[in-house]
Amino acid sequence: MPVHIIPAPQHLTTTSTPLPHLTHDEYARLTAHLTSWAPHAAAHLTAVVSAHTDTLVSTSTDHTPRTINTTLNTDLTAESFQLTATRDHIALTAADQAGAFYAINALIQALRTPGVEGFTAHSTPTYPTRGVMLDLARHFFGVDTITSVIDVASAYGLNRLHLHLSDDQGWRIEIDGHPALTERASANDVDGGAGGYLTLADYEAIQEYAAAHAMIVVPEIDLPGHTHALQVAYPQVSPNGKPREPYAGIDVGFSWVHLTADATWELLDDIVGSLARTTHGEYLHVGGDEVKQVSRPEYEQFMGRLGELVAAHGKKLVVWQEAAGSPLPQGTQVQYWTHEFNQDNLAQLATHTGVEVIASPAYHTYLDLKPVPDFPLGLTWAGLVPLRAAYEWTPAAAMPVIPSRMITGVETCLWTETIRTPHDIMTMLLPRLPAVASVAWGSPVDYPQFVHAIATHHHTWWHPNGWTHYPDPDVPWQQ
Repeated sequence: MPVHIIPAPQHLTTTSTPLPHLTHDEYARLTAHLTSWAPHAAAHLTAVVSAHTDTLVSTSTDHTPRTINTTLNTDLTAESFQLTATRDHIALTAADQAGAFYAINALIQALRTPGVEGFTAHSTPTYPTRGVMLDLARHFFGVDTITSVIDVASAYGLNRLHLHLSDDQGWRIEIDGHPALTERASANDVDGGAGGYLTLADYEAIQEYAAAHAMIVVPEIDLPGHTHALQVAYPQVSPNGKPREPYAGIDVGFSWVHLTADATWELLDDIVGSLARTTHGEYLHVGGDEVKQVSRPEYEQFMGRLGELVAAHGKKLVVWQEAAGSPLPQGTQVQYWTHEFNQDNLAQLATHTGVEVIASPAYHTYLDLKPVPDFPLGLTWAGLVPLRAAYEWTPAAAMPVIPSRMITGVETCLWTETIRTPHDIMTMLLPRLPAVASVAWGSPVDYPQFVHAIATHHHTWWHPNGWTHYPDPDVPWQQ
């Protein structure tokens, strides 16, 4: 029986003997070994076993107790691991704590595979940035839902949670010294509903949970467009200074801040400063997309000044692809999402040193797009994204204007114009998020093997957890 690990390791060999579940003694020894140098991996194993003991740990003692070895080897590529699990021993070697976390996930997935045989796996991520974006602005979701997304994303080797925290419909994060943002700009969503926001305590809790799952959080405040909600709270930063009412709808491109006013930059300094102080990771995402009613020179001047502001607060910049061509600071990550515009400026990135590109081509990675035309959730503006489209692609081929050496990440995105509940989120993420995660990890491409692994994950994990999914017809769900 194949070993149903997602993302699939680059090197995997199996033995001809069955792989027994862990005994209670082996589980205890493995956890103890990891606690000294990979405590998050140990805690994760404990949490999963506590929730699903029957599928991982057995009371049977029909095999000789296995030897257990775990090793930290910093000579390995970051986040990589080597794992052998047989009837006789378990040996785990990892480059770092993240690698140990992914190795434990691989072991858990293997033990859940019916009829699994012993195996040896060597696995190394191809791209250092592997992310998932969740839009909290169109519809708001709280801490419990966000941590569930972390559970899924981290299990499939993603290491970045990008939170889209502001848009025309709502402002979703508390900012030091600016209660008007949450008092006036957060009580709305795309349907005219109640909205909501993350307190600073919520944000800290999310980041702590993410760190325990080998992930960082990248907050996004979208500028200079997608700013109607910001202007509801602070009309003085709008182009005409007039009061605004909350907006419910899905149009884009109609809002932008005054690009040069002192009031704008004083407020942005406070917002960026608050985010920089409260964000554990090194990146802030400042948007830059779909600014349709200002001139290109004005836009580039604004984005250059914004990049300087982020750098002054000690963080690195992430921007959507429209910002290519602006004076971007060293270390900036440009997030590609469409082939429809700004290709010339994207091509010019090849002349820049110190600028990286994250691949998020919509027709492969935007999981708010419908998988089939008549699906009740999602949109179709960039076409459909069935499971195979999310799995069978390469970043270099999807972004031909970008030199492959500049591509350092892959990120899947879930915009929430039509996504209203946690069940909706899971339905759109599963099974397509594991497909994009396989591309981000650089797994060998084997679609038949992948869809069989998806079916196993559904039966042994998703369904017991109550997670909904889209039943893509390529998957043998009843195997």
